[in-house]
Amino acid sequence: MSRNMNRRDVKNRSDYMHTRRRSREEILAGVLASAINGITKTKMMYDNALSFAQVKHYINYALEHGFISMHEDSNAGKRGRCIYITTEKGLRYLKFYESLNTSKAKASISSKSLEEGDRL
Repeated sequence: MSRNMNRRDVKNRSDYMHTRRRSREEILAGVLASAINGITKTKMMYDNALSFAQVKHYINYALEHGFISMHEDSNAGKRGRCIYITTEKGLRYLKFYESLNTSKAKASISSKSLEEGDRL
């Protein structure tokens, strides 16, 4: 983006219009996937393109429901920092979410091929 363009100009461009809204389930799956090997809140925020308020919301939700666990990094100095890691329950959620999306994709492909077969 050039320096003299503002945010409104970008939103009106046709190449920007391909973006779509993500579901809560999709965002949660992204948060859990990014935390599989352990991640800080800031890195999670950038990896999933979330605001600070959004990442706090999803971390709190995942902690309350046992999808992630929080560990303090002892190597981070006096203040320490929190590392979030996906739990077994969170991994089961990811596997379930992936199976749902795979099923949807297969159903979509098969229905499209049936429609094309009907036309022939």
